Amino acid sequence: MSDLPPGPPSLIRQKSEIEKELERNSVQAEALVKQAKADEAQPHFQYDMELKGCVFVGHTNTDLDSIAAAIAAAHLFDGTPARASEINTETEWVLERWGFKCPEMFAKIEGVQDRDVCLVDFNQRSQLTQGVKESKIKGIIDHHALRDGAVAVDYPIYIDVRPWGSVATILSHTYFRNRKKLPKDIAGLLLSAILSDTLNLNSPTCTDIDKLMVATLSKIAEVKDVDGLAEKQFKAKSKMLLRYSIPEILRGDLKRFNIQDIIIAFGVCETTDTKTVLEKKDEILDEMKAMKTENQDTFVFFAIIDVAKLNSQLLICGEAEKELAEKAYDAKMDEKTSVIDLGDRVSRKKTMVPPLGSLIKSGFKLSKKAEAANKAALSKEAQEQVGKLQLVYDENCVGEIRRVGGKFKKAALALKALNAFKR
Repeated sequence: MSDLPPGPPSLIRQKSEIEKELERNSVQAEALVKQAKADEAQPHFQYDMELKGCVFVGHTNTDLDSIAAAIAAAHLFDGTPARASEINTETEWVLERWGFKCPEMFAKIEGVQDRDVCLVDFNQRSQLTQGVKESKIKGIIDHHALRDGAVAVDYPIYIDVRPWGSVATILSHTYFRNRKKLPKDIAGLLLSAILSDTLNLNSPTCTDIDKLMVATLSKIAEVKDVDGLAEKQFKAKSKMLLRYSIPEILRGDLKRFNIQDIIIAFGVCETTDTKTVLEKKDEILDEMKAMKTENQDTFVFFAIIDVAKLNSQLLICGEAEKELAEKAYDAKMDEKTSVIDLGDRVSRKKTMVPPLGSLIKSGFKLSKKAEAANKAALSKEAQEQVGKLQLVYDENCVGEIRRVGGKFKKAALALKALNAFKR
């Protein structure tokens, strides 16, 4: 690092996965939008007559994808959207952002016992909400695996299950296939749902069609700053952190910065409940180390920002991060907690990343101990042992992004190659 030339800092934020895919899919997305406008003058094809007039409802432990799917499917097939349980804070924010009322609870819809039903975003009996009669199920639209415990009826039903990252992607594609006009507000709602379910296009379940739909929907919804939309959703999601896995918390608002081939990955979590996040500190630190190895990041940081008290705590996952942060912020890491108190620094863009970039550009050099730790973390051996992120299902077939397959001591993440980090 000492070979870096002197001069003013030149810190470049790397393009996010969203920005890369918007650029990569721009031409095809523009063609889809153009074709959709031309199709508006053509007859509307209703391929899915079995679903006309259904009540569309998602799974219990309701999330954004299931609510967005219910609303969009109801519009597509002239039906009624419903919810299976109370909504989370992200869903609440997104519904308000795009101007939708929260759907009624399924059981409270008038005459629902006599209505046909289509399940969206799930296929398991264990996730059925109270009041759904299996004899009334006419369809399933889903993107999850068909496992033991799936809904089974004595007659043929409409089934649309695709291996895509979000059920919102399936419904977006169905709008184009059926040549039905996709309103701006529903396009925005579906866009938000795809971003949520694919971890801003970073999930291992994300596919090329998810990325294309994000690019296309952003044009129809007239969203110029899709990254900004994703960040606002994550801030809303952060109010209910206990519902989310460690990889989701770490990657929910993560940006990478490049300064002459040195990569700084910097995630933040803005919340009023810092205690809950800090209780997950050890797991987050482990996932930071795994992500560092997986993505070959030179430095990885994660800041927990208290939006009520306007202060921040910085998690330090290794010796290299400790040396850089202590000098850049003129602060000491608590050896027992691996946390640096950043005081009133609450802006990654203005007060957190710039000091790191300035220090690196000035010729900052790691100690031999830290260099050795970084070399171990980025080694081929570490890459072979880190495992990978997968969508894992629990006994109720509820999916969660977890790291699996690694050789580890605790939480699948305490890598032998990273032992140099332990102090």
